[in-house]
Amino acid sequence: DHRGRVDIGLKLVKPKMPIVRPLTITNAAMFAIAEAKAYADEHVDAFNQLFCYSRLLYKMQPDRRFLWGMTVCGENTYACLFTPSNAYATPAMNVQTPEGRRALINFFVGWSLCEWDRCGYDPSMVLRSIVPRLRRNPIPMAGPSTSETASGSQQPVRHMQSKLTYYEIQVHNYDPESQEHTTRQYFANLPMVNADRLFSRHTRCFSGSFTDPSLRCGYDGRVIATSLLKTGWPESNMDIAADTRDECHMLRKITRILGSDADLNGRYPTLVCGGRARIDSGDGVMVDDSVQSILAEVDTEITVHRVHKRLVIEPLGEPLNTVRTVRELIIVLYDVMSAYSAISGRCQILHRDISTNNIIVCRNANGSAHGTLIDFDFALDI
Repeated sequence: DHRGRVDIGLKLVKPKMPIVRPLTITNAAMFAIAEAKAYADEHVDAFNQLFCYSRLLYKMQPDRRFLWGMTVCGENTYACLFTPSNAYATPAMNVQTPEGRRALINFFVGWSLCEWDRCGYDPSMVLRSIVPRLRRNPIPMAGPSTSETASGSQQPVRHMQSKLTYYEIQVHNYDPESQEHTTRQYFANLPMVNADRLFSRHTRCFSGSFTDPSLRCGYDGRVIATSLLKTGWPESNMDIAADTRDECHMLRKITRILGSDADLNGRYPTLVCGGRARIDSGDGVMVDDSVQSILAEVDTEITVHRVHKRLVIEPLGEPLNTVRTVRELIIVLYDVMSAYSAISGRCQILHRDISTNNIIVCRNANGSAHGTLIDFDFALDI
């Protein structure tokens, strides 16, 4: 209905886990959504609702690579697969026939037994929750940081920290010169930008760092962020050597040409590491995580090739609307236009996506601001 209530929510639970009733499932915990209609000829309405509601799972589950869904219309049941590019559906499984009941049971058994990644989740991204270690002499959020003993001497106060929830994410780095893949662990706060469409690049952004937050974290219960992790599914050439629209390729080229220009330092993003996300193909061989790998066992033609990519960039900034004065706004825009002019003129790269969302404000140590032009997803060599 108009309030976004789904008919049926499916959830995966571990074997032997007790089921507590009444059972409530939020969008953040749903494995798949099923829409039900009373009659077989209402399947179009059921599919429309399924398409509308399923996008909420992408928004609430940052670790979803693709989605499953189901419609139940009278005696007919359809199973659906949503990739970042397209949607696919099975033929009608008529539960009034033995063949239809067998096909439906096979689907439920398959979902119950298949690997985590085949259910649509990202095995290289894990949500963790810890209570950080207590420290002596922290910087308190408010109030005094010392207390008096009976003798009058000052003693450091032990401040209790809040619970820390963060993502541990594997970032696969590709070196184009050696053609080698390496992996680094990134620790990220909850997403700053989340996917909210059914078919798109599914761009998500996280602030974080490579420092384990169980060893060092903020006293506000957050990872101390020094960089930005960007993950998404842009359209790409399946051949990594021919993927000239790759954002990592663009950033490496920009840094190679402009890196020695001190006047442009911080005016464009610097790539720390990044490349195509990798996933186990099922036989121990790591392959690129792509629409093609999702549909490896599906006999269908792929019309739009999308590849899952992750990159860590610096500097970490704030939205354009955080400028404090008109003078700061002018400085930020001047910096961005200087970077744009150098990137297009000296690097021969056309950005093609200038907007307020792709301009960030970075603060220097003295509190002054400068602007940075980000997001080279749509950039082209000219």
